Amino acid sequence: MVSVRWVAPVLLLVAALPLLGAEKSRPPRDLHQVGDHWTAYNPPDPATYPPGAKTHTIKRGDTLWGLAQAQLGNAYLWPQLWESNTWITDAHWIYPGDVLLIEGEGVRAATAGMSGKTATGTGAAATQSAQTNEPRQGMETVGTGTGGIVTKADAVGGTASPVALGTENDLYCYGYIGDPNESLPNRIMGYEDYEEFYNPGDTTQDLGGSEGDLVFIEGGTATGINPGDTYIAIESKGLIYNPNDQSLVGREYEFRGQIRILCADDHHARGIVTQSCMDVKPGSRLKPLPTLPIPLAKIPNMPAFCDPNSGKRAGTIVDAQGGWALALGEGILVQINLGRDDALQPGDFLTVYRQDTQPGQARQILGEIGVLTTEAKTATAMIVAMRYSMRLGDHVEIR
Repeated sequence: MVSVRWVAPVLLLVAALPLLGAEKSRPPRDLHQVGDHWTAYNPPDPATYPPGAKTHTIKRGDTLWGLAQAQLGNAYLWPQLWESNTWITDAHWIYPGDVLLIEGEGVRAATAGMSGKTATGTGAAATQSAQTNEPRQGMETVGTGTGGIVTKADAVGGTASPVALGTENDLYCYGYIGDPNESLPNRIMGYEDYEEFYNPGDTTQDLGGSEGDLVFIEGGTATGINPGDTYIAIESKGLIYNPNDQSLVGREYEFRGQIRILCADDHHARGIVTQSCMDVKPGSRLKPLPTLPIPLAKIPNMPAFCDPNSGKRAGTIVDAQGGWALALGEGILVQINLGRDDALQPGDFLTVYRQDTQPGQARQILGEIGVLTTEAKTATAMIVAMRYSMRLGDHVEIR
């Protein structure tokens, strides 16, 4: 009998779609021999790849996640690696002996976009010029400027090729607006080294752990926790209302860090903090770690002065990173009251505008935001281009 070898990538999702808990797919059964190995696919002959193309022969233990880290320098670019090898029809399973192409338009654009980012992760706009109300030189222009002069009337602000719209920090250290009564039964009870966090004499003990600290967890196998799982610690914050009509949008949930489960029984578990965005406090709720690929897309130009509305679904900026309400600019994360139910998905763009700035005047175009993640009725987006600063209550329209 011939033994079949398979390797499953760590991430369990089709490219560019967020995951909030999905089941693993079953390995393909229809295997056949290609050269000296067995595979479920029909990989192209490596001889057909472009001359000098960078390739990698899959080995036992490889994953798309690991290969993206090794070959592209960022594990979260695995969807772009997959996109360059579309003959892999199920990214859950790759086979030793198959040869991957480590290049392609998606990979080149992704690595170019990531190389332009700063270590602090200020978003896709990090490499653009300083924020002003004047048009910036060097931007792609499709407007009506004449004689090489670009004016405020023209459609400017976009990019000539796809760029990464955010960073790992943007996706895993911010949060989301969700159901005010979302069920999150598992929570952090406390830390193993309590004395390290205890402040003698303080009336209120403000405990909080960070990377490497051991935690006790209320919740176990009966509530879905299993050893080896990774959870994201969430702090439930206040309710968010639409600034314009005070309708309830949802509750703010803030990502604090990540915890890997070490052991568990029916109702209790123990774990270790593997990543912290800020202090991970007792009482924080646990949610299965979502898989959030970094969206890769070409930023469109902002509409020109005389361009009509898109006519598509419109919404509102209801919250912003850091609690800011005014003077929001490029690189800031915002929350909007449109989501998956409105056919919005990561990589989409919305035009930000302000209505009724003066009686009888048309709307004022402020800039563009790019969607990073979506919930059912809300989305997290990055301000990627601007003419004027934005604020809570400004309107957004799907491009």
